[in-house]
Amino acid sequence: MRLLSNATLLFLLLRQAVCSSSASPSPSYVPGDKIPIECLNRHIDTGEHIQDPKSGKLQYVPFATCNETGLPLHLQYLAEEEGLNCTLQSVTDEQYHLFEFYVHHDSPLSCRMRARPAGGRDTIVADTDETVSEEWVPLIVALSGKLESSHLHISTSLNLLVHLSASSPGVIDSAAAYSVSPALSATRLVIGDPLPLRFRVRWYPSPDLPSGGRSSGHGAGHTLFYCVLSAAVGAVGCYAWVVGVDVPRRLRRVTVGMRGRDGGGANGGIIGAAAEKATRIPVGYGFPGNGNGSGGGYGYGGKRRG
Repeated sequence: MRLLSNATLLFLLLRQAVCSSSASPSPSYVPGDKIPIECLNRHIDTGEHIQDPKSGKLQYVPFATCNETGLPLHLQYLAEEEGLNCTLQSVTDEQYHLFEFYVHHDSPLSCRMRARPAGGRDTIVADTDETVSEEWVPLIVALSGKLESSHLHISTSLNLLVHLSASSPGVIDSAAAYSVSPALSATRLVIGDPLPLRFRVRWYPSPDLPSGGRSSGHGAGHTLFYCVLSAAVGAVGCYAWVVGVDVPRRLRRVTVGMRGRDGGGANGGIIGAAAEKATRIPVGYGFPGNGNGSGGGYGYGGKRRG
């Protein structure tokens, strides 16, 4: 699974290198670029969004500062990490009430990131102001949790998926984030407590979903595992049949053939045993020997008359 995931990242890096060699009027991300995340500013009493008093637009503010870096949450382009940690050192009263809205889904945690580095000209999601047109990709963070009268339960493990533009390398097309395993990763939260958020980031080379609704590395990895397992089971079964059935049967045939040669049968594989009773009719039975012939018969055991 990790091998295929690394192969996907290698493909993205190669495509980025090829496309960056040609001149482009619009900037694009290169591996390692920082991508800040901004979130919609809201009133703690009603959850309504706050507008900028000068422009009248919705006001976005940087995501809360992470204790690990001392900076607001940001991504690194094409950096696929199993754990991007962002711990809020101490949840303030304002943040606590906002998380109540987020968990109850009355007001979602609406964020955004730049589709291109600052200075892009083409527009994917643009502000309404025609004089300043910037590309923004919406990022809705779906937080799972439970409201209690005295505290909150928040699922702190999240998946963050980023889709890139298939036609414009180095450009973000869309993104989404959501909590996973709320029953296992829920954290009890009161005002003043730290809130550890852990993001698993995945990058996809196009807006299309992997076939079968699952990531290509996951599906192919499991298919390869089942193929190897089936081959191993088949090999063990063949070995058991050869050792337990075929080899003993061949050994019995060889042993019987050797006895036949010692006994002097017609084809080297017929064993005769004469009965010592009055009937003096020998009883014979045969097994195939080393030759191609086989035989069986009855012999007359009386004395030859002169």
